Amino acid sequence: MDKIQDAIQSLRRTLSQSEIARRTGIAQHKISRWESGEIPAGASDALKLIELAAEMDAATAPARGEAQEAGHA
Repeated sequence: MDKIQDAIQSLRRTLSQSEIARRTGIAQHKISRWESGEIPAGASDALKLIELAAEMDAATAPARGEAQEAGHA
């Protein structure tokens, strides 16, 4: 799996394709095709997806850390 599909997979844990499209300005049908591996992403769109995935990971990182700590307490 390439980085774009990894980014989409990460985002899809919490966002719909239409929400990803809204937040990135990338057409939903493009995201759908990338997710299925049909077309390669263009560089600028790829960066938008990776940036959004990084933002989402950063936003959920404390919650994941707290959940892990609670499980080990």
